[in-house]
This record gives sequence, structure tokens and C-alpha cells, in this order.
Amino acid sequence: MNSTPMHLLRLLLLLAMLPLAACTDPRSNSLSRLRHADAAGLRAEVAQLTAKLLPAAGPELVPIQPELWPVGLLKLRPLRLNLYRDGLAVSLQASPGFEYGLHIVAAGADAQLKSTERTQYEKLQDGIYHFTQKR
Repeated sequence: MNSTPMHLLRLLLLLAMLPLAACTDPRSNSLSRLRHADAAGLRAEVAQLTAKLLPAAGPELVPIQPELWPVGLLKLRPLRLNLYRDGLAVSLQASPGFEYGLHIVAAGADAQLKSTERTQYEKLQDGIYHFTQKR
């Protein structure tokens, strides 16, 4: 039996699935959403959230409830927002064991994020990083 048609069919299916795989790549997904946003405006919104919600002394993490999400951040279509002392983690995509998104440093702050064993950061532009975090 000739298996060439079967190999051809498999190759065609693989090629058809490549664009779908590219759409689900977490980094590409984050970059796509960031392209449609005002980066300076996002950093200003993070500064406002920090001043309003993060006391000088107290918790290192403040989950932001959806009713408090600023309009600019809503445009990113986040799953959740968590405010930290070094900025805002905007979770955009999750998979078993991992979470992906953007970490936005407040306007006027100069935090340089360092990767850890649990969280990897990649600088995309001034004050904005892509993150991958193990859950």
C-alpha cells in the first residue's frame, strides 16, 4: 500500500495548524495586545493605581477587582490584575501550570525586573515586560 497520500495529508494538516499555533503563542499574544494600547497611558494608570491602592507599608500584593480596572487596561482584555511594589502584573493567558502576560512599571518608576526561578521577564520597551510565571 502506498503511504505517500497519507504523508501528504499529514503535512497539509500540520501546515494548516501552524497559523493557529502562532495565535496561541503567549508572547505573540501579549505583543499583539500591547500594539493596540497606549504604553505611556498604561504606565500612568499603573502609577494612579499604585498611589490609590498600595499603602507605603502593608501587603506586597494587592489583587485589583474588575470594577476598579482602568479603561486603558481593560483594552488589553486581562484575565486578572495584581498590583505589586514594582508594578502591575496583567495576566493575559493561562495554561496548566503557567500564566503569561505583561508587567507594567508605573510611570516615573525605574524598576528593572529580574527573573526568578518562578517568574521570567523579558523587557519589551521602557517599563513594560512580558512575563511567564509558574503557578
